[in-house]
Parts: sequence; structure tokens; C-alpha cells
Amino acid sequence: MRRSPIMFSAMVLLTASCGEKPVDTRANLHLWQHQTGPEEHEANKQLIARFNAGHPDLKIHAQTIPQGSYPQSVMAAAMAGRLPCVLTVDSPMVPAFVWAGHIRPLDDLIDRNAFAEIAPAGLGRYNGHIYAVGQFDAALAIFTRRSTLAQVGARIPTVQHPWTREEFDGLLGKLKATGRWQVPLDLGTREPNPNWWTYAYSPLLQSFGGDLIDRGANQTAQGVLNGPAAQQWAVWFRSLFVNGFARRQEPDDQSLLHGRVAMAYTGNWRAPDLEKAFGKDLLILPPPDLGHGVVIGGGSWQWAISSTCKSPKEAANFIQHVIRTDEIADMASAAGMIPSTEAAAERTSRFRRGGDWRVFFDLSRAYAQQRPSTPAFTTISNAWYRAARDIMDGTNPRDSLDDAVDEIDQSIQDNGGFATVAKGKSR
Repeated sequence: MRRSPIMFSAMVLLTASCGEKPVDTRANLHLWQHQTGPEEHEANKQLIARFNAGHPDLKIHAQTIPQGSYPQSVMAAAMAGRLPCVLTVDSPMVPAFVWAGHIRPLDDLIDRNAFAEIAPAGLGRYNGHIYAVGQFDAALAIFTRRSTLAQVGARIPTVQHPWTREEFDGLLGKLKATGRWQVPLDLGTREPNPNWWTYAYSPLLQSFGGDLIDRGANQTAQGVLNGPAAQQWAVWFRSLFVNGFARRQEPDDQSLLHGRVAMAYTGNWRAPDLEKAFGKDLLILPPPDLGHGVVIGGGSWQWAISSTCKSPKEAANFIQHVIRTDEIADMASAAGMIPSTEAAAERTSRFRRGGDWRVFFDLSRAYAQQRPSTPAFTTISNAWYRAARDIMDGTNPRDSLDDAVDEIDQSIQDNGGFATVAKGKSR
């Protein structure tokens, strides 16, 4: 029987874990982290090295797992009772990990005051507890050039005074009328990833007044994902492509850099390349207010402690080390990600007040909203992705949104409303 690469990877991890010599778990902590870019990977390596150097009686053994197979590896390890003490969790997946019984509350081990300065998007909360904490976040923005807006006499918006929908739509029309660019805007819709579509485009739905689910109880998407506001969003979203303001699929993610578009809707991770290319002509602007305030996605990868960890106090010591101001600042400086505390931001050259990338910090603090805090997130994300893509491609918006609502509500119903921990698991 042929084994898939993902299953083989998980088996290798479990075999390695089972084959290890017995160790004193009070002195040795195993840690899993997803594979990242080289800068973040090196920063994490140094973070762990500093912790080990400062705790001679406690050693972190870190293992990096490819991001594509990370969820499957975690699930396989959980089923075998072989989860490490410390692991990274993508923010929107925290509720699912809690519901499945994989991670324990951090605030049972660490005083809540330790998290007081962490931005809301940096905390993985569920059912009144903090289960995960992150050092950083990311932020989406509109990237363009000062000279581009000057060409059509457009106002330069600020975090406090973003473009209105009318201004934004009018600007797209003016830019298109110049004939200088293939299309005015790169929305990033070339990426066939449900998580990206949820992170990038559901905030636009929220800015219209809709949402992915009724967040009051997280029990239904009826009326919020297919209500009047959501249908208005769908008509507007489709119009961007019908009117030639954006293309369904750019050939790559270099459209602004290569001059094919006038503006790009993308994240802070693109800032270094664009800054290098455009210098002081680069503008980093808030997304438009589409009627109910600017909204951007919040929440990135975070640290958690497994429910099977036999040394939770020692694991908590590591978590407390991770959220030290100097460690958060070092990670932000190395990886170019938004620090999760104001104090850490002030220790960086880029994100401190007056820094070139301070706008990302301000956008995150002012407008970031986390994705729905429910174990149903994966179902929600997949249903939203299909609906939004279908709407972009011309499918009837009402039908697409109704189908998404039916899929989400059925999943919640099938799982008893996710009211209790999954059968056979414990918190």
C-alpha cells in the first residue's frame, strides 16, 4: 500500500517520538513549530536558545514540521497520545484544538496580567479562557504610489480618515480611465486558498455590515452571511471584475511592482520589496470604509500548551519567555511582523511611533477583527471560499450565499452546536 507524504511524515514523527529514550519530562520539553520563512525560523531558533541558556535545568527540544502537513501531524500525534508539550497553532484554529481536547488554558497556569498588554488579535480565546498567545500579527493594506494618486487628484487617506466606498469606487474609475494600467487594482484573488480568502475578503463583507456567522452565539450564519448586507457586498465584489477594476487571476503577485496595476491589496510582508522599489513614493493606506467601518483580518500563529503535557508549569515558563517585551521586539525586527505589544513596537525601528511601518501597527490596533471563534471555522472558511469564488465568477449571489449558510449551519447542527468537548477528549 502506498502511503501519502503527509501520512508518512506523521508516522516518522510518531516513530521518532516512540523510539526516544526515556527522559525526565520535568527537565526536557518537546516543542513543535510549523515551518516558516528563514527570518522567522532563525528568530525562533535564537529565542529557544536564549531560553535554554537562561534555564539550565530545563531544555527545549524543538522540531520543525512543514506547514502543509502540520495539521495532519498534530492530529496523528494527538490520536496516539504523543503531542509535544508546546506547539504552534494558527489563531483561527484555536477553538477547534480546544474542542478536540488538544490544548489547555494558559490562564490556568499564567496570571492573566501577563497578557494584559497583548493586542486582542494576539490572544487565542475560547469560552472565556486564553488558550494561545502570539508575538506578532499581520495586516492587509492598500499599497500604491504617491505619484499615482497625484495623477488623478485623489485624496491620500489616513488610518483615522479612510476612503469611503464612493471615494474608492470613484478612484478605481479614474485610474481605469487613464489607460495606463491593465487594471487599477490587484485584489490577490489568484490565491486558491480558503484561509486566504477568509482572511482577505470576509473583512470586506464585514465592512458592508455582513459577517460569516452570527457571533452572538456562533450557532448560525443565517441572516448575516446571506442577508441584505451580504448580498450588497456580493454585488459590489462582482462589479470589481465586471467593470474591469480587477482581474480574477493575476499571473503572479508582482503586479504593482511591475506596473501592471495602480494599487494592490496585500499584506505587510510585501512592504520590504515595494519600499525598495518605490522608496518615498510608496504609500501604505487603509482599506476603504465600505459603510460600516474599516475591517482587516486579525490573528496569526500562536503558542499553546498541549493538554497531555506532563510538565505544564515548565511549559508555562517558556510561554512567559516568549511574550517578554524584548523577545517580541526581536521577532518583529527579524521577521518584519507587527509586534503584539506597544512596548515591543517602541523597541523596533520600523514599528515605533514615527517608524516607516508604524501604519501596520496602527491599522492592526484600530481595525483588526479575528475570524469567528468557533470549532466550525474550517467549515466556515471552506464554504465562504466557494461562495466568494463563485460570486466572482458570475454565479447568482443569493444562491451562492444560501448554499454557504446551509453548509455551515448543517455542520454546527451535526456537531451539537460544539457545546461540549469532542467525545472522548478532555480539557
